[in-house]
Amino acid sequence: MSAIVTLMKTKYTQNNPNYFYLNNWMGELALKNQKSKNASVYESATSYLATHYSGVAIQQFVTGKADKSVGYIDKAITAYRSIGDDYNMYFQYIIKAQFLYRTNQTERAVSCLFDALKYYEKNKANNLSQIAYATSTLANIYAKQAKHKEAITYYKKVIEYYNADPDMAEHAKNNMKVSVYGSMGNSYQQLKMYGEAVECYQKSLALSKKTGDKTNERLVYTKLGMVKLDQNRYDEAETILLEMVNTPMSKLSEAHLNLALGRLYLEKEDFAKASAYAEKGFSISVENKFIDLQESGANFLLKISKGNKDFKRALEIQEFREKLKDSSKVEASKNALAQQQLKYDFEKKELQQKIVQDKKVSDLKLQAQKKAALDSSKNKLARQQLVYDFEKKQLNEKLVQGKKLNAIKLDAEKKTAEKNNLLLGLSSVLVLFSAGGYFYYRNSKQKQSIANLEKNQIKQKLLITQMNPHFIFNSVQNIRSLINNKQNDEAVDYLGKFSTLTRQILENSNENYIALEEEVQMIENYLSIQQLLYDYKFTFTVIVEEDIDVESIFLPPMLAQPFIENAIKHGLSNMSENGKIAVHFFLQQNKLFFEVTDNGKGFDTDKKISNHKSLAMTITKERLVNYTKNKDFVVQTDNLLNPEGKINGAKVVFEVPYIYEN
Repeated sequence: MSAIVTLMKTKYTQNNPNYFYLNNWMGELALKNQKSKNASVYESATSYLATHYSGVAIQQFVTGKADKSVGYIDKAITAYRSIGDDYNMYFQYIIKAQFLYRTNQTERAVSCLFDALKYYEKNKANNLSQIAYATSTLANIYAKQAKHKEAITYYKKVIEYYNADPDMAEHAKNNMKVSVYGSMGNSYQQLKMYGEAVECYQKSLALSKKTGDKTNERLVYTKLGMVKLDQNRYDEAETILLEMVNTPMSKLSEAHLNLALGRLYLEKEDFAKASAYAEKGFSISVENKFIDLQESGANFLLKISKGNKDFKRALEIQEFREKLKDSSKVEASKNALAQQQLKYDFEKKELQQKIVQDKKVSDLKLQAQKKAALDSSKNKLARQQLVYDFEKKQLNEKLVQGKKLNAIKLDAEKKTAEKNNLLLGLSSVLVLFSAGGYFYYRNSKQKQSIANLEKNQIKQKLLITQMNPHFIFNSVQNIRSLINNKQNDEAVDYLGKFSTLTRQILENSNENYIALEEEVQMIENYLSIQQLLYDYKFTFTVIVEEDIDVESIFLPPMLAQPFIENAIKHGLSNMSENGKIAVHFFLQQNKLFFEVTDNGKGFDTDKKISNHKSLAMTITKERLVNYTKNKDFVVQTDNLLNPEGKINGAKVVFEVPYIYEN
């Protein structure tokens, strides 16, 4: 049995039929040896039987019987628990979490994940591969909830864990990294960062070839075809995807491939081919409970049915989408709670470590302060003693010399005392008068400052309110144009995004500062609306540097929108496709900067953006001047040049006033 396990782990992957042949053989041997009365033999056989159950669970999943996988994992957990093998038992909890979240049972998945992480974190240095696997599951949950930036952060940690594990075999590391790079590539693809996505897919592909994982190799080729599809390079996508048809692959890969081909032919308006492929991919997704693929497949089929004028099928698909939407709402509420708890546990651990470190530093500082205070007090005491002795000696000498003059001095001192009392009274009156004047002046200044602050706040709200009609008017005109052109689906999509953005703007118009996270969400929504309006003639990215805490940095709302609008409306005015808009927030010397670049025609040398006379630009600049108290505030503008020195776009940068709240 030991030899079989070694062969399984070193020679085959879980996508190879030989892996499961060996696993079933080991299961037969384990059941036979479990009947032994020898305690040592019984314990070993039970352990191998648990391994067998875990392998069967994986086999059920890859063959499209995901609903049976959890039952076999529970058998493995029970077997390990019966012999007290907590180490392997909690690893099964992680595998169980993988199956649960993939079948949309995220709440149960997170619970299993917590149990495993709490156990392995007790001895982190010796459990890197287990923690890596759990972290990978955490990243997958983030990706499933469309939090792809967070998912990528955790995927990178997983790679670091595997690379740092000295005990894990190279073949096993490569098997695990194949999946991680593939998942990371998918998150980059969802963020429209296609270069990074292709790079990750290529790494996954190289490792697949190295380990002989043909199934994953075909899945990666399918995903590379989908990247071409996202980039509207239909002929290249078709060539890649059709090469995968009729090749052996897992149910998940087969569903991905057929839905990708359905989407491709939908874009080409070949509804017959689109329907055939999409129906097949949708059917596989429903049979195997691939919830995410069911949703995308239903969306494709709805559009295809409308294109075919098959309104009966369109109605069936619409009813299916409504049921899926209702179930997703229930699950989403559970996911939100689970996600918050998961984040809390990880941050709590990091906070505890920081508290320990801060306490050590604080203790060292306190000891140093005590020592300095003690030395200072000793020196001060010595100086005071020296002064006291010297003054005492002088006093004794004066007493000896001054006995004869006491009588004369006494009379003089009485007269002086009377004069001093008079002067003291006058001085007291003067001091009281001065103090009263000072406090009156300071109180008046404070009232004036508060009044100015309230005035500026009201002014800021009025400025934002002036900008809203400008945006709303343009958006309503855009929706009207779509309706007039009978682009009903686009109009409904546009209206939904517009209503969300309008709500965000109206809510934030009453705020002097909002979190950077909210500002980024508004920018992404705004760009999506503009992308739809301009018939997808451009793509966009919104990047916030990793060292920026988007939840703790607060800035005035809607500073970026006019400059983004200018980049789209004027910068890309000479382009009908392949436009690019890149928004970037970054810190430099503790100053927050906003940058927007485009690949359009650039600025005319005599018509820089600083002279643009639009209402939104004028209002925004006035707001920036008010917030920074800098009348000479400048928006930096530059043309981007290619290696030949020709204009290749434009860049706008300015400093954003912000406050930091921890």
